[in-house]
Amino acid sequence: MARYEVHRLVQNLFREEGLLERLSRDPEAVFRDYGLTAEEGAALREASPASLAALGVHPILQMHCLLAFNPHIAEAISIRAYAGQLGGS
Repeated sequence: MARYEVHRLVQNLFREEGLLERLSRDPEAVFRDYGLTAEEGAALREASPASLAALGVHPILQMHCLLAFNPHIAEAISIRAYAGQLGGS
């Protein structure tokens, strides 16, 4: 399971005004503010289902993270396609 700080950051991406913009401008500063490790920051920067799953990020929060780091993905994402990437059906 991902550390609380990782989940808290992902949960706040669409809640805390300006956080998403700060993250796009200076991700390292945001990662430091949340006390993330270098490994956690790298996984969030990659923002792939595999990197987020390796951290133990909850699947719903993985989707939030993917949408935050790759907004264009909303045009192509479906639950079935995402579940397939996780090894589900």
